Amino acid sequence: MSASPLEIACRRAFSETCDPSAYVPREATESVLAEIRAWAESEALGSSVTALIGTPGLGKTQILRVVESRINAAAAIAVAEGGLLAGRATNARALYLPYAGLEMPDLAIWVHGLLGISLTDVVDFASPGVALGALMKLGGGPSDPFFLIIDDADSMPAGSVQALIAGLPRSGSPLRILLTLNHDSKATRLVGALHPFAPTEISFCERMSAEETADYLRSRMRWADFPGVEIARIDEAEANRLHSLSAGVPQRVHELASARFASAAAPRPNALEEKQRREDWMGRPIGDDLEI
Repeated sequence: MSASPLEIACRRAFSETCDPSAYVPREATESVLAEIRAWAESEALGSSVTALIGTPGLGKTQILRVVESRINAAAAIAVAEGGLLAGRATNARALYLPYAGLEMPDLAIWVHGLLGISLTDVVDFASPGVALGALMKLGGGPSDPFFLIIDDADSMPAGSVQALIAGLPRSGSPLRILLTLNHDSKATRLVGALHPFAPTEISFCERMSAEETADYLRSRMRWADFPGVEIARIDEAEANRLHSLSAGVPQRVHELASARFASAAAPRPNALEEKQRREDWMGRPIGDDLEI
C-alpha cells in the first residue's frame, strides 16, 4: 500500500535526516552558529580545533549540516567570481563526517573518497603524518582553510588524536576541525587530550521554550508541505502539550509529532469492521439453536 500524502509529509518533516534547508532558527542555535563563524574566521591560537559540546537531542547534527552548507555555499560563490585561491585540491571547503572512529590513514582515505579525489600519487599513505598532510592539502592555506566537521567525535581513536597533536599547526592551519561531543566524561578526556591547541569550547544545552516549540513544529510542517488544515491544528494548547511531553528537546518533539500524525494518517476501519472487531473481542452472541 502506497503512503498517503500526510504520511510522506510527516516522514519528511520529522525524520532523523538533518537537511540544512529544514533548519529552524532560534536564539540558542543562532548564538552557536555565530560562535562557530567567529572561530572559523580566526587564525590565532584556538582556531585549529573547536568543540561543540551539548546535550543529546538538541540538534547538534543539524547545526553541523548548516555550517557545512553555508561554508560550501560561500565557496561556490567564490568559485563563480573567480576569487578562490589557487592550489586547492577541491572546491569544497567543508565536509561533514558522521563519526571519527578511524585511524588517520583510513580517515584521510574516507575524506578524499567522499570528495572524489584520488590518492594514487601519495607515497607511504599508511603513515599517520602523511595522511594528515594529505588532509591539510585540501585547504588553500591559513586564510582559505578546509573545514572537517566531525559528529560523535568521541569515537576518534588515540592514534588519530596523537597524529593531530603531532602534525596539525596550533594556529593559521590550512585544516580546521570542528568536533561535536555530548556532555560526558568522554568529551572531557578528548578536549583534555587536545589542550595543546587551546580548543575553543562552544556549549549548547538550551532547550526550546513553549513558543519556540510551536514555531519549530509549524516551520517544519510548512517546509514539508503539510496541508494547511493540519498546520492549523497545532494551536497554542497542542503546542504546549507537545512541549510539556518533550521537555523542549527537538529529537523528542520529532518522535511525538511522528506518532501523532502517523495515527492521524492511519486508515480508519468502516462501521462494519468496527462492529466485527467489538464482537470478536466481547464474544459472539449465543445462537438460539445452540444445544445446552
